[in-house]
This record gives sequence, structure tokens and C-alpha cells, in this order.
Amino acid sequence: MNLPAKKLSASDLQLLQNKNSFNAELEYEFFHNFESAHTRKSYRIDISQFFEFLRDNFSLINSYSDIKRVHLVAFRNWLTDANLAPKSINRKMAANSSFFDFLVEKSILQFNPCTSIKRPRQEVVKPTNDVSDEQIRHLLEMVESLQGPGLLHRAVIYTLFTTGIRKAELINLRLKNFTMKDGFHIIEIRAKGGKQLTKVIHPKCAEVINEYLGYLKSESSELHPEDWIFRPSKNPLEPAHIIKPLNPKSVDYIIKSWCQKAGIDQRISPHSARASYIGSALESGMDLYKVSRDVGHASVKTTEEYNKRRQKLSESPVFGLGFMGKPKPPKDSKS
Repeated sequence: MNLPAKKLSASDLQLLQNKNSFNAELEYEFFHNFESAHTRKSYRIDISQFFEFLRDNFSLINSYSDIKRVHLVAFRNWLTDANLAPKSINRKMAANSSFFDFLVEKSILQFNPCTSIKRPRQEVVKPTNDVSDEQIRHLLEMVESLQGPGLLHRAVIYTLFTTGIRKAELINLRLKNFTMKDGFHIIEIRAKGGKQLTKVIHPKCAEVINEYLGYLKSESSELHPEDWIFRPSKNPLEPAHIIKPLNPKSVDYIIKSWCQKAGIDQRISPHSARASYIGSALESGMDLYKVSRDVGHASVKTTEEYNKRRQKLSESPVFGLGFMGKPKPPKDSKS
């Protein structure tokens, strides 16, 4: 079953209340309560999909008060039958639950019909592939000699793999967010959920970013603190308009193309850099809580899910049993 892929329009969202168009004030108040444009877009799509489901399957619904718990259960089951990932189903249910909470708050509904509906366990269907330290070293060696416009690719790769930030966080970085504090290079980012994070930048990554910024300065008369750090080197449609954030697809292309050149044949995305950052840090012995806080996770359980690297057999707790004399593991132990 193919799920609807339409973007929300005013009439799509408000399919109820005598099928008139959605109240503009309600729409503005609900969606613009979210600061993130990405969140607003995602919620619009997910809520629209539910109302399209109602329109296609429950034609007798004419008002918000007609929506019952059974309709949300049916929607959840429809998503499950379409083989949607549990994480995606939970996101869609959460978006609609948030909208119904808003309607309750506005006294349009007496209760939220999403309340107490069981949601699927969030099991990862297609886990993000991790990249080994050896593969990353080879990748960084390959981009080391890039010059000119290629410095953008080099800076993007270094920043993603050595900070673990998300693609959206990288795209939204401005010059004012890259600075010095207590002798360390740092970036200040607005992370998922509106969190404000201050991340220390590895000296080599800071060197790479500064070299890239030096190139930008040589190509532009002035760089403003509000300008985006990562920007397109050219714009075929509007050659004069290049002071804008890098397109998300461009980031995907940079990571995918250079990983292929480096001989990394598994499915790789910008999120793989985040998984690799977490995996490498944990494998080297960094504290789980510190890593979790560094990458902006609300729970260490989420951080653990990102760690795709197998523990070495030589690190098994069996070799730490005091009553067994703490034998040393074999020297040729492999992970």
C-alpha cells in the first residue's frame, strides 16, 4: 500500500467542520508554536495524512467531535499494514496527539482521542551503518589535498565525522556560531528539540574549517556573522545568489560520493557520520553519559542504540572475575 505523499494545504488539514477550509488562526497558532521549520513541516505532513485517511475511509465524520479513539486505532493499524517503520508510526501518532491536545486546550474537544492508544515498540528496521575508524582515516586522507571549491567538501566531511552533529544542524551553522572559548574552538548549535549545545571542535577540524573560510573570504569581499558557514559554491539558476544554506541533498551527495571513492561500499548517509562519532567515542572508552550529553540525546538509551560497533571479545567481563584470578585474555583476541 502506498501512503499518501501530499503536503498539507489548508483544505487538506481541515477536512472537518462542514468540510470548510481550516481556520487560519488555529493553523497559525498550532504550527507556529514550533520553532523548528523542519518540525512544522513534518507535523503538517503527518496530520494531513491522518485527515486524508479519515476522508477516504470514514465519510460520515463531519466535525472534530466525531473523531473517536477507534479512528486513531484504525489509522495506526493502516500504517502498520503498510509496513511503515515503528519509529515513523510513533512519530505520526505523536504529531496527531499533539494536535488533539491543542484542540482540547482550545475547548474544541473535551478529550484527546489519541490517549492510551498503544504504539509499536521502536525497533530499528534499517539501522544506520557505522563506519570503522580505519575507513574514516582513509576517507580523511582522500580529501586532505582538496583545494578551492573542494574545500567545502573537505570541511563538511570533517565537521560531520568529528562532531557527530546532525545534517540539519550542520546546514544551519552560521559564522557567529563558530568561535573560541577558553582557548578551544567551539560551535554553538540549536539541536533537535530546541536544545542549545556547545561543542568543542577538534583542532584539525577547526583548521579545516578555517582554511575553507579563508577560501570564502578570497572569493567574497566580506563575510557577515549571520552568513551560513556551509554554502553552495555555485548556483546555476541564480549565479549571484550563493549566500544561502547548503541544500540537504548536497550534503547527502558529498558524503555518499566521497565514501564511494574511499571504497566504503555499505549504505552510507550523513547520519552514518553521527553513528560513527558515537561508536568511536564509546569504543575508545569515553563515558556513555558524557557522549550522550555531547550529541544532545535526551536519554543514554538512544546513544546506546547508535553504537553499532561490537564489543571486543577480549573485553568480556569474564576476564574480570576476581574469584577466578582475573586471567589475561589471549593476545590474538579478535572483535
